[in-house]
Amino acid sequence: MTSSVPSQLLAAIKGRKFTSVARLFASQTEFEAWTNVGHWTAQDGQTAAKIIEAWYAPGAGSSTVVYSNEIQGARGFAVLECELTWTAPPDDQPRVLRQLYLLTIKNDRITNARVYCPGLHAEFPEVDLEKQRRQKGLGVVAKPPILKQAPSLKAV
Repeated sequence: MTSSVPSQLLAAIKGRKFTSVARLFASQTEFEAWTNVGHWTAQDGQTAAKIIEAWYAPGAGSSTVVYSNEIQGARGFAVLECELTWTAPPDDQPRVLRQLYLLTIKNDRITNARVYCPGLHAEFPEVDLEKQRRQKGLGVVAKPPILKQAPSLKAV
């Protein structure tokens, strides 16, 4: 059984095989991506693969798929939603990236891709919210004012 193009894309990203990512795209493709740092565009698979590679750099070894969901639709439409983690040097800091790929596929090649990504996430340290509230004087919430009489409503 051959695997679908979205699952091949996920496997190539997971394995950090970005030349394989480029081969999944048609020679002429429309690639657009929106991330927290801007809008990315490409008209060929090589450039699209370089953009995807930039999102997963720096790092070494393969990534871990935390979550993935694939939907195949009519007329070559496919959706790939994925969340991957990997570590980044020099201190092996964990990184997390969640993306949504809306794909059009013809003849087993991606001809159109729209990618939505909220941005790179790093592991954040634990935060004591109660301590921060006390330090900033936010521990006591002011009571809302009490109305003596409810305003009357009149239809006009």
